Amino acid sequence: MNRDFRQIRLEGVTRRFSDAGRAAFNAVSGLTLTIERGEFIALLGPSGCGKSTALNLVAGLLPLSDGSIWLDDERIDALPPEKRGFGMVFQNYALFPHMSVVRNIDFGLRMRGMPAAEIRRRVADVLKMVQLIGQENKLPGQLSGGQQQRVAIARAIVIQPPLVLMDEPLSNLDAKLRLETRSEIRRIHRDLARTTIYVTHDQEEALSLADRIIVMIDGVVQQIGTPQEVYSQPANLAVATFMGYRNLLELDVERSDGERVTLTGPDVRLTGTRKLPLPDGRAWVAMRPEEMMVGDGAGSANTIAVRVDAVEYCGRDSLLDLRTASGHRLHVRATGDYAAGTQVHVHVPVERALVYPQA
Repeated sequence: MNRDFRQIRLEGVTRRFSDAGRAAFNAVSGLTLTIERGEFIALLGPSGCGKSTALNLVAGLLPLSDGSIWLDDERIDALPPEKRGFGMVFQNYALFPHMSVVRNIDFGLRMRGMPAAEIRRRVADVLKMVQLIGQENKLPGQLSGGQQQRVAIARAIVIQPPLVLMDEPLSNLDAKLRLETRSEIRRIHRDLARTTIYVTHDQEEALSLADRIIVMIDGVVQQIGTPQEVYSQPANLAVATFMGYRNLLELDVERSDGERVTLTGPDVRLTGTRKLPLPDGRAWVAMRPEEMMVGDGAGSANTIAVRVDAVEYCGRDSLLDLRTASGHRLHVRATGDYAAGTQVHVHVPVERALVYPQA
């Protein structure tokens, strides 16, 4: 396997499943992607969207129904997993419970018949890198969840793979450990510059770690972009909804002038930024709770009169559950004291009200 590859390419990768009594369906459909050497790629999407299936197709743990996978000019989708030589970090760690930390880490090297001196050198290097010095002879059951995950990461990188695959590696950790281990993964990737494909359903993880994010929904890629692009400029309504644009209003299109679109409803009139071509009729406007402001702007543009239905205290701010007179629900993050039943106004900047055609 070429460890100095320039890129890995997925061309029309598809995985079709057929269950007894159920029509065949594509868990992954037509995935086409080029990953450059050293990139950190996040496969992001809700549960059941096909992201773990895509990772297993790259790893060789599942066969392709269609398409191909290339490492530069070498087609590898017909190779068994052990011939691909990729490092894999599983959600449940998959450590050998009867083996010490060292024996878990050096397992792959021993299976490859590497000389003992080289094994000791590599293991010592990765133990230092994942900060497990002093834990070498413990069994996995004697370690914390975060330490076990670091053993799993060490085992994956000690073989110096051309590609590291991580499947929801932080999902079993508590909030504090997730943050700590996320920082470790970022540091290790920076130090090693290994190409990484990372599966997660957590938007914050993907945004903080990845060079590029691939958003998948129902087995289909919806958007490929930098974290900044995916966060602030979702490609369609489905991506916007998944990326935290909780406020969705279906309104009539009153006027469209270039990127600016004015929409109206029974008690709402908004001007937003068009993201896709709009047919005549109705459209959706999507807004983030944290990008709407509570204020005194009665009568000003892009201001909606609402009633506070409920208040969720979140520490530095509160999440307000709001309702317009006609029943539209809105969610806004705000500082200050608000009580249920209070009448307030909320404002959204034109550039942060994103307008999409009906799904």
